[in-house]
Amino acid sequence: MTIKGWGAVAALTLAAFAAASAHAEEAIVTEELLVSGGVEPIPTKEVASSYTIVTAEEIETFQYQDITDALRSVPGLHVVPSGSRGTVTSVFTRGANSNQTLVLVNGTPINDPSSPGGAANLAGIPLDNVERIEVVRGPQSSLYGSQALGGVINIITKSGTSDPRSTLRVEGGTLGTLNTYASTGGSFGATDYFLSLSREDTDGNDITPARLRDARGEEEDGTETLSASGRIATTFNENVSGSVFLQYTDAEADTDADGSTAGFVSVYQNFDSVFESRRLFLSGDLSGRFLDGKWRPRLSAGYTVQKSDSTDNPDPGGSVYLDRASNEGTTLRLAIDNAFDLTPEHLLTFGGSYTRDEFESDGFRDLGGFVIDLNSDAQTDAFAVYAGDHMTFGERFFATLSTRYDMPEDMDDRFTFTIAPGYYHPETDTRLTLSYGTGFKTPSLYQRFGFDINTFGGFPSGVYTGNPDLKPEKSKGWEVGIEQGFFGGKATAGATWFDTEIEDAIVIVYDAFGNSTSVNVDEFDTKGIETFIEFNPIAELTTRIDYTLTILKADSFTSTMVRRPRHQLGFTASWEFIPGTVLSGNAEWIDIYRDVPRDGFGFYVDPGPYTVVNIAGSHRLTDNVKLTARVNNLLDAHYEPANGFVAPGIEALAGVEVTF
Repeated sequence: MTIKGWGAVAALTLAAFAAASAHAEEAIVTEELLVSGGVEPIPTKEVASSYTIVTAEEIETFQYQDITDALRSVPGLHVVPSGSRGTVTSVFTRGANSNQTLVLVNGTPINDPSSPGGAANLAGIPLDNVERIEVVRGPQSSLYGSQALGGVINIITKSGTSDPRSTLRVEGGTLGTLNTYASTGGSFGATDYFLSLSREDTDGNDITPARLRDARGEEEDGTETLSASGRIATTFNENVSGSVFLQYTDAEADTDADGSTAGFVSVYQNFDSVFESRRLFLSGDLSGRFLDGKWRPRLSAGYTVQKSDSTDNPDPGGSVYLDRASNEGTTLRLAIDNAFDLTPEHLLTFGGSYTRDEFESDGFRDLGGFVIDLNSDAQTDAFAVYAGDHMTFGERFFATLSTRYDMPEDMDDRFTFTIAPGYYHPETDTRLTLSYGTGFKTPSLYQRFGFDINTFGGFPSGVYTGNPDLKPEKSKGWEVGIEQGFFGGKATAGATWFDTEIEDAIVIVYDAFGNSTSVNVDEFDTKGIETFIEFNPIAELTTRIDYTLTILKADSFTSTMVRRPRHQLGFTASWEFIPGTVLSGNAEWIDIYRDVPRDGFGFYVDPGPYTVVNIAGSHRLTDNVKLTARVNNLLDAHYEPANGFVAPGIEALAGVEVTF
């Protein structure tokens, strides 16, 4: 089952350092021994902040299709798609805004500088090349700087094994779905490799709910995602190793963009509006071991390019709008990290980084004769230095202290820190942890310099203009947790209380003419409790239930408080009842605070709770052939993750996987 943890993780793995398990410095990487740790991993028994690891085994057992499916099993996280698969998908961590969670692939940030808030788009990231997903909740800016205000998600990809191995998988099902996957990995000499290729295609469902459709009736909003990735790593000699990772994704999705008829009637069902995204993630590193392995420096570089195009043509009997909007965001990051064993009780880490973000938008929108050009661009640089100490005191006490000094361009420098002590009592299998940390997030380039047109109910209603005088958002947060084992480790229960205060939160405000801009508001607080019970009576049977309560408070109810769950209940279970045959299921019950109505008629709406149940099964015919089947939304629940965008109903899929 998903691993749980409490307290102050000093860091998440940077780039392929955590993924290169074939190398000498990471000879053993297991769930019980390792959680991501900034410059280098640390044992889970010495970790003190709330964390979750979703493993490749879990991904296979529950047959998660993409990153968003897997993240739904993580306590404290809420995933919100704004339409069909492939459209922009956000994640909210412990009530924080979606752009306040930093997302990494092998330690390289993939948050999009061209998106309005600088958030990462989690849609369209496949799982066929993923070894594990590590999530750390709570402020992590002392490790990663801006955007790690609410938490960090690190997607770690697979590396090659000693024996060459290839996999072919195909599955199809209702909603016109056909998914195909191919991968191969292995090693030769001191070099290992892993390559993957995938295509996911579905006709989908009509993402516009019946109440907002027009006389043209129901349609299908499909998606297609193509992805290719490769990773190669090598050991040059006993002291130096390196790796390179590349992933390219091209996704296209029908969006049902809002529009209007020539007679000024709102149209929400748009038959030919399309959103296409193309993303390139590239990273590499060189790692060393010197002074008998006590000093372990690492030089890393990451480069991401994320392009998106929105297109829309006038529809006969529908919207008359014409849209040709393009956005491009790029990020370059260079870092030098060092780990030094000062004594057996003290692991010192220190380093520095440089980051450059750029965004550019162009194109136009013709809203029934109201034409506006969408041309803007901006860039910014940031430097940072950081240091930390991971301490152990015997086999019971442990603590992590991390500090960071960020120097963003055109803004005040920021100092952040995290301190996290913990205690483990082996006689009763009890873990106690405490963590306190600070965080910050610089305004996105779009929030400062962007330009776009506003619509209300599908009609043009002014323009958005960036605010170059925005201040960074700041946070301070603490958590305290307890975890108790039972029955010789077969059962575990735990609870953690968290409390985070966010100052100068950025929101969008409107004037009387419909024009808008971004401003800082006074304060926004989020607090609550995460609890779980996990029971694994035998190796073949796993069960877990999670409950998260999130309490939000602000000086006034702003847009920073929408789409956050008040109550969140999750359940997962798997059972290998005969060797080679596995049944699994997962369910979630979500109760959202409020949402903004898509049709614009009403200030806020109460979506009401919803329940989603998924089941899956697999049977291994031979050592090389496996059959799979799954049913998504088994109860055929009708719900809208974002108001005005309905999720698919019941969907059944079956497939076959061949390895050789």
